[in-house]
Amino acid sequence: MQQPLPKQLQPNLLENRCPSCLFMQLEGILVQPDQIDLYLTINFDVQCESLPKGSIAFGLKGGKLQLRLENGKIHHQFRELTGSLTLLPQQEGQQLATCQVRTKGSQKNPTWDFAVDPEKPVLQGVLKKTKLATLNAIAFPCSVEATFDVSLQNIYLTKVQGLWPANLSTNQLAILERGIAQLLLQRKLKPYLSRIELQFDSFESLKMPNQ
Repeated sequence: MQQPLPKQLQPNLLENRCPSCLFMQLEGILVQPDQIDLYLTINFDVQCESLPKGSIAFGLKGGKLQLRLENGKIHHQFRELTGSLTLLPQQEGQQLATCQVRTKGSQKNPTWDFAVDPEKPVLQGVLKKTKLATLNAIAFPCSVEATFDVSLQNIYLTKVQGLWPANLSTNQLAILERGIAQLLLQRKLKPYLSRIELQFDSFESLKMPNQ
């Protein structure tokens, strides 16, 4: 007898505040009446910003993906996105890049820490529909809130143009660049870069097709 096809669950809310720097999408596929496979798509790149007297470009050296689960849990052994991962190039001519991912946190609040390869300045490339973890639904409604957060140490300026003279010392440049990164963090990157909500209101909404 042919098995029913998995049911794909789309986000109730999808918010990417700086999509050129980070675009994230999370999908759920029902594989058992109480189990949902979560698939992550995440795209890292450099984003340009115009300022009154010049422009900057920035990217991310790392960041944290955090899930907040209501009436659900993810056991550590069911977290599949971990280790050294390949980021596929977004444009022709770009080289393959890698990033390091570590998972920690509780069953109700699991996290994944992303870090750039030491040989690269920033994260660039895409993970496309890669299995993140398997969620066990305990009761309904069951919901997932996913956020991608960054700290000051995660922000890296790849280009600064027209904002200050060229004869500044290395120490002066470092102070000014840190100040710009702090402004970016407070004005554009807080409280999160991306936010997604998946919600399953009842068992009927999770029922597999043809059941």
